[in-house]
Amino acid sequence: MGPLSPSQPAQTLTHLLLVTVIAGGLLSLSLVCDGATVPGLVTPVPATPDPLTAGPLTDGPLTDGPQMPLSTPEANITDTTSAATGEEEKAAPMVEQHPPKEKAVEGEDVKFSCLLKEADPEGVAVHWIHQGPESEHTVLEGNQTSEERFADRAFLSGDVGHGDFSMTLLNVSVQDRGVYMCVLTISDGSALQGSGTKLSIREDLGLLGLEESVGTIIGVTVAAVGVAIGLIALILTQFRDKLTCLKK
Repeated sequence: MGPLSPSQPAQTLTHLLLVTVIAGGLLSLSLVCDGATVPGLVTPVPATPDPLTAGPLTDGPLTDGPQMPLSTPEANITDTTSAATGEEEKAAPMVEQHPPKEKAVEGEDVKFSCLLKEADPEGVAVHWIHQGPESEHTVLEGNQTSEERFADRAFLSGDVGHGDFSMTLLNVSVQDRGVYMCVLTISDGSALQGSGTKLSIREDLGLLGLEESVGTIIGVTVAAVGVAIGLIALILTQFRDKLTCLKK
């Protein structure tokens, strides 16, 4: 063989590369046909599990297809039903007394309210207590007066059968001022006390009071007239000064 020409090495290298590419292609085709995969060339396809043989998935929540709602625990259903259908808790018995303050003039009649709430009025014992400025007195025991000072003046005036244990006090005087408390003893032996009503008494001055009122009215009227006259005089003086200034 004679010496190689300068172009022969290049042609030989080209032939080798061509043969290598063809051989690689045939090898890849053969592997694919046999079921093998070449790492980095073919992406593996995950197999679909058979629903009849595959077990439950535990890797995470399902994202394909409709989602089944989780069942609510029976305990929660029971609690909700009980709260919705259960009876409301019964309020405790109490005494409602109003108003907290009362005013009267000597000789007037005053009614003190006392209502029993959330309890059966049957068999209830009632006491009315007077807390005066210096001492305490029992006005009524049941519907009977306990002291001479309240005799024929104090009595129950409400519908006791409906829980109204109100009391009326006739012909009040200055000595009757103070706080009146309603105390009820219900069937179970519990004693319930109201908040109390404070009674203020104003003396009846009669003609003397009327005279004092008339004198007060006259005095206020005279003072108002004097102030009005003074204002008018001041205004006239200022007006006269203005006219004198304009004439100049």
